[in-house]
Amino acid sequence: MVGAAQRSNSAVTASAVRLFSATSTASQATPSSSTASPSTSSSDDSQISLLRNQLKYYAVAEIKNRPYLITKNDIIVLDRLKDVQLGDVIELNQIKELGSKDYAIQGAPYVSSEYYSIKATVIEQPKGKIVETFKKKRRKHFQRRYHIKPLHTLLRVSELEVKA
Repeated sequence: MVGAAQRSNSAVTASAVRLFSATSTASQATPSSSTASPSTSSSDDSQISLLRNQLKYYAVAEIKNRPYLITKNDIIVLDRLKDVQLGDVIELNQIKELGSKDYAIQGAPYVSSEYYSIKATVIEQPKGKIVETFKKKRRKHFQRRYHIKPLHTLLRVSELEVKA
């Protein structure tokens, strides 16, 4: 997760797509020399094909203004989404980074949706554990305890594909 956060702070090219190659000794990604100049559509296709040849993919998706690192078949626990029902399929379209072990594509601020297809299914909407909040004012004889059960939505990532 630290590597993904460091990659998201690096500079992004004008075409909103950038390719990284990982060094063999470190898990952090470094920019490759082939992406120093702004990319064209033909180089974008070659970058996508390099990523497409990898076995497993990950994505950094932004859901309700919070980033989530996801892979295929992951379960995402997030705050309640009010406008969904059980079994609904949601298409995630705010992707900040899309990558694999060796390569990553970053967006400015988001990766174009023509490069990927990510879908998630609502599997449950449970209540969380009881959270206690205690409020007190000194020397005023005021004390209150509040108990709440926060509401969650569970999503299963059913599809994470890089388009050719």
